[in-house]
Amino acid sequence: MIKIKAREQAAGVHVPPPVSPRCRVSAFQATRRAACCGVLIAAVLVAGCAGGRPAARQPAPDQAAPASTPSVSLVRVPRPDYADPASVASAFYIAWASVDAIHDGPDDFAARCAPLATPSLERQLTASQSATAAWQAMRRSRLVSLVWVRAITRPDGAPASTSSVTYLRVYATRVTVTTGERTTGSDGITLRLARSGGRWLVSAVLFY
Repeated sequence: MIKIKAREQAAGVHVPPPVSPRCRVSAFQATRRAACCGVLIAAVLVAGCAGGRPAARQPAPDQAAPASTPSVSLVRVPRPDYADPASVASAFYIAWASVDAIHDGPDDFAARCAPLATPSLERQLTASQSATAAWQAMRRSRLVSLVWVRAITRPDGAPASTSSVTYLRVYATRVTVTTGERTTGSDGITLRLARSGGRWLVSAVLFY
């Protein structure tokens, strides 16, 4: 990742520095500081998506956490079209950013992301699981935090897309539910995708 950032800076393109996939959990922990062991990492709220590419149809946020509790995870990752980088980016973001602390374990997000990520990113995700204590706190509060992708665009200032690499910005709505609160807010991330073996895969998570 450091070498990639250096090449991009040498080309005169400003690309924000990558962040650890641990920030995925921090995005909704900021809305439940007490419930999540005092983690005080604030997620950047992404406003607006004018001119963005419409995302694939998904359930509305209000359908994210039904009153009844099913026996399987509420995180539903759509089947991606690997020939379409936007489709892969959308599916990856849902897999990466959503959490169901009631039914899932702390390592489930890495397993969901694996089919959508390059081997190097998959290894990073596997090595950055949530701490046991933090996950237990989220489970006690029955936290479910799901994202609904609204649009996907090409980020301003990103390198031009090529036949093997492209950059995409995902805009989403996040719905977080615990035993005592329900919140809705904007969310999003920028991803770098690489073409590997005839498929587009996410190769880097760049920033919120």
